[in-house]
Amino acid sequence: MDGNDNSEQRTSRLLDRPLDRTRLRVDIEPADYDMAPLALEVLVPGEPTPVDLYLPLFEQGKVVMTPACQKGEEFRAQWRDRLMAADQRVVFVRLEQSQELNDYFQRMAPAIMEDSSRPLRNKAMVVQELAVLNLNTLFNAEEITPKILKKTVDRVQQTVQRITSTPQLMTNMSTILRTDYSVYTHSVNVCMLCMALARYLGRSEAYVHAMGVGGMMHDVGRAKLPRSLTTKTGPLSEQEMALMRNHPQLGYQMVSQVGAVPYDSLMIVLHHHENADGSGYPHGLKAEKTPLPARLARMVDAFDAMTSTRPHQDARSAYQAAATMMQERDSVFGADLVPTFVRFLASPFITA
Repeated sequence: MDGNDNSEQRTSRLLDRPLDRTRLRVDIEPADYDMAPLALEVLVPGEPTPVDLYLPLFEQGKVVMTPACQKGEEFRAQWRDRLMAADQRVVFVRLEQSQELNDYFQRMAPAIMEDSSRPLRNKAMVVQELAVLNLNTLFNAEEITPKILKKTVDRVQQTVQRITSTPQLMTNMSTILRTDYSVYTHSVNVCMLCMALARYLGRSEAYVHAMGVGGMMHDVGRAKLPRSLTTKTGPLSEQEMALMRNHPQLGYQMVSQVGAVPYDSLMIVLHHHENADGSGYPHGLKAEKTPLPARLARMVDAFDAMTSTRPHQDARSAYQAAATMMQERDSVFGADLVPTFVRFLASPFITA
């Protein structure tokens, strides 16, 4: 019996029996293992698995990324059910196989999005997983080459176009936005909220598209910062905060090198941390000098950060976040925009 047969046997033994929850309850940083999480719900039972799937298990006092399903192996409904029963909502994939997974979902996405029997939440998850994986690949690349950057931007444009062509994804968004905060999931949330806000304001499709691209790429400059800084769970020191404040300028320099990125998207990347009273960064612009797309993205960025669960803070309710924004409307967000944003939060775009 060769090594592949042994690996298949181990895979089958792992998923063909009830899983030990105590061995699965591990808190890891996937990038430390050169891996990325993948939501279980986007895998189609009965279909061949596009890449190898892994589970983090405790073994002799340490975490071992254990094979759960091999590439090409049929993903079985009972496996999914066992994983869900064990409260395991994600599996893990090797970053080196992200291209194959992206290609798989790009092939599958049109049929998934056009399937009227598939729940809207599931369609949203497919779009979100594609986007998160794309950003994960960029942020964890050993070197961000022009080729990698262009491929990332191209996929962002494709994702935004997919959202635009499925307007239902921009309604009742409170049910589909991810609340597990990471720079990847946050960027996808900001993208979808920016597009919905632009639709709510009656803007053109080109404007909606530019808001989506800018929202998805607004924090891309963080990929140029030390990973220890971007993954830190506690408050940043003054020196660390000074470094973090470089990310809008770094992101602008990165994205402006890629052709066909809308100007409004670039303005979001560069100016999404400017404050209405001029106390923001990188250029200390006041509200009247800050491009409107960046001001809108500033509100969306803050709202999503406040309503997401993070290692050092609990998620606030939408009401609490809106109240905070009203309190800071003169200094941070602008008294001319916050009331409109609060009305947007009460619209069918967010709740239905």
